[in-house]
Amino acid sequence: MESVDNALTLLLLLRKNGRLRLSDAADHLGVARSTAHRLLATLRGRGFAVQGADKAYRPGPALYRLGMSQRSDYELVETARPHMLWLNGKLGETVHLVVRSGAEARFLHSIEGTHTLRVGSRAGAVLPAHLASAGKALLADLSVAELAEIYGAKGDQGGETDPETLHRRLAAVRRRGYAINIGETERGLSAVGAAVREPGGRAVAALTVSAPSLRFTRAHLNEAAGVLLEAVRRMEAAF
Repeated sequence: MESVDNALTLLLLLRKNGRLRLSDAADHLGVARSTAHRLLATLRGRGFAVQGADKAYRPGPALYRLGMSQRSDYELVETARPHMLWLNGKLGETVHLVVRSGAEARFLHSIEGTHTLRVGSRAGAVLPAHLASAGKALLADLSVAELAEIYGAKGDQGGETDPETLHRRLAAVRRRGYAINIGETERGLSAVGAAVREPGGRAVAALTVSAPSLRFTRAHLNEAAGVLLEAVRRMEAAF
């Protein structure tokens, strides 16, 4: 179990930092370099890590298939923050930066709204991707086969994540360019989210605006979506 825990720790480090040297891995785990080398070699053999000419390890293709960006969490937050501030200033509501980790939407960073009644920071939280607006926006980019890799051929959420059904449900997201969540992840809260794409078109993160449903009615969500999409365009231009 200790080896499994250490391997998972290294995966998290690769995801967070985007680059990991053998000595840093050994120091972080408190193990000998030979032990760290065996763990990293195993991850490399399974496609979860690759090793460059500088001998440092970086995230491998297996992590990307789970929804990980080739950019580290730090890089995504640094790129997104000025555009999140702009969006927050325009709408006065709480803004989040979200990535997908398999079937989960993971919140990297939040900027809280200015209203007394507002949604708090969700940084570090995870939600089911098929329910969260950001998760829907990211899942909408995937094919039925790719959804089946995440949820299985028949889905694992009581039919809600059957790949073919989910793909059809996300057609509206693909058509309009944003996703809506009205009380699906938390009663009384609504959100609108849109995917952010790297050059080449790959969705790597999503920006979300969330607020109490009493203030964020469906009409207001659709209005906010226009401002959200402008923030997304600004962030994409910064890549």
